[in-house]
Amino acid sequence: MPEPDPDRGPLADALADAGVDATWVAWNDGLPLDGWAGYDLAVLRATWDYHLEIDRFLTWVSEVSTRVPLLNPAEVVRANAHKSYLTALAARGVATVPTLLISRDRPARVAELATDRGWRDLVIKPAVSGGSFRTWRVTADAPDAEARLAAVLAGGDALVQPYVHDVDAAGERALVWIDGAFTHAVRKSPRFTGDDERVTGPLPIADDERAVATAALAPIAERLLYARVDLCRDASGRPQVMELELIEPSLFLLQHPPALARLVRAITRHASSAERRP
Repeated sequence: MPEPDPDRGPLADALADAGVDATWVAWNDGLPLDGWAGYDLAVLRATWDYHLEIDRFLTWVSEVSTRVPLLNPAEVVRANAHKSYLTALAARGVATVPTLLISRDRPARVAELATDRGWRDLVIKPAVSGGSFRTWRVTADAPDAEARLAAVLAGGDALVQPYVHDVDAAGERALVWIDGAFTHAVRKSPRFTGDDERVTGPLPIADDERAVATAALAPIAERLLYARVDLCRDASGRPQVMELELIEPSLFLLQHPPALARLVRAITRHASSAERRP
């Protein structure tokens, strides 16, 4: 973990109180794969550097999942690691921030993309990213816009999106889902490269937010231990998905202790089920 996870301390204490013998292990610390067979369950939490070694991380996920039950499951992690999942959500009819996927093999010009779509304020980010890594807000005709996109494409595919101005006042809404139910929401300030994240809450979940988030998770909900759906509202006030976080999201457990209790119960249940397997 390149930075502390606020969820770590409360989760460790709550697991210990529940009688769960839990050990924190960095995915890239060199633990032999056979060592994972000694665990009943592996739960991904704060692998915030995975995007820096994405191929190695996904290989590790696949291999570990053959030794021990992994949550969230390997196939979910693989599908969520590349933000092309946003275009897949849109194709399913889920309200999503308009997203252009730019392949590193077919670079494009920011000005042309923006002009064709009537966009002026843009967000440029890697398609594989975490913690706002190389995430930039630019104006389409700004001198640095092309350089920002080129820098992202030098490392992989890129996303170009219109900047949603609703987040300036209302912020992003992060809906936390644990073990079959949405538990709470928080407000997050917009975050770009070099920014600190500011969080307030917990907040109630509006009905239209819940509907969009439920639709986003619908095909895979039964396979998940946790999820976070980050939303904003478009110019018409309708909620839309900004990010679907299924690998390593902060769950803001400090802001809502009942969510912590629900997560611990779920981990305990899954670990016990794995222990009983022949």
